Amino acid sequence: MSVGLLSTIAAVFYGGTVSVLALTATFARRRALRLEARSTLALLVPGRSQEPQR
Repeated sequence: MSVGLLSTIAAVFYGGTVSVLALTATFARRRALRLEARSTLALLVPGRSQEPQR
């Protein structure tokens, strides 16, 4: 496999993971699940700070 194909596969996988986490962090019914998705999203997306818990 070429490097370009591997990079494309990795980018699609990363984008899909971030998208699912963003949707979960926004629309999950359980508060604990939303908070867990937000903390995982904060690890994957550089420069995004986690909001203080209320």
